[in-house]
Amino acid sequence: MHSDEQNQSRIVDMLHNQDKVLKESLDLYNGNTLEFLDVELSGEVTAILATEFTETRTKKSFADKVFEVKKNGVREGVHKEWQAKITQDAMMRFASENVDLSRNHKMDFTTVVITAKKPTVAGYKNNSINFTPKIVVLCERDADKVLAEIDRKLNAGEQTLINPLEIIYLPLYGSESGKTTSDLLDAAIKLTPKVVDDKDKQQKLQDLLILLTVSFISDEEFRKVLESNMRVLEDSTAVRVLGEWGRTEGRNQEKIEIATNMLRRGRNIEEVAEDTGLDVSKVAELQTELQAQAV
Repeated sequence: MHSDEQNQSRIVDMLHNQDKVLKESLDLYNGNTLEFLDVELSGEVTAILATEFTETRTKKSFADKVFEVKKNGVREGVHKEWQAKITQDAMMRFASENVDLSRNHKMDFTTVVITAKKPTVAGYKNNSINFTPKIVVLCERDADKVLAEIDRKLNAGEQTLINPLEIIYLPLYGSESGKTTSDLLDAAIKLTPKVVDDKDKQQKLQDLLILLTVSFISDEEFRKVLESNMRVLEDSTAVRVLGEWGRTEGRNQEKIEIATNMLRRGRNIEEVAEDTGLDVSKVAELQTELQAQAV
């Protein structure tokens, strides 16, 4: 098990990084991956394949997640990527990775791209490549139907049939009833202890859910949702780290205000830095700002 310090390092590294959220969530729930992605591959995931390779462009490349799937006795590959904004450059990279993955692993590959909003680019084509991946557009999924189905399974005692990946990505789904991202985050957090019994996996599920959603919600809404769910999130590494960041930021802001007042009273930079604990460079920056305001 990770120490708390290791967990904090992992969470800080993941913050605002949907690629890593995707990788970690798929590591946890590989068995439910194909169902979640709605890919027309009914085979069994039999292996996790290397995601680092040298491309035809002679440079290192890192795919997000690569699986081997056995379907009717035939090996096939599934290559998954998260892309916040799908561009032609991104499609060109995915096409190149598809070629290299097929060559390196000696099997055909399907590339699946997960994105939050409807893309304007569907594929990549040039004289030698005609590449069209499977694109999973999260905002086109109906959160209301997903919540209703999860509720039905819970009431029927079918907890094990609920795909935890649906919980992680639920806040990015669309809602015909008008639920906002913060509404869906709140609903998803409340579902985590009902969907996953194991405390460690429950914490990981909450961490991934929170860290994915933080980039798609205002700071104020995010804070309100977390504060209203602190009992459920008491063991969440993400909440502890974000809370510590908030406390640190508050202390730093208080120091800055004190330093600014000291500078206004004519104290020199070195003295202010020593008394407040701020870096000399930061105090000098504050001094420059004050001088600019006085002009």
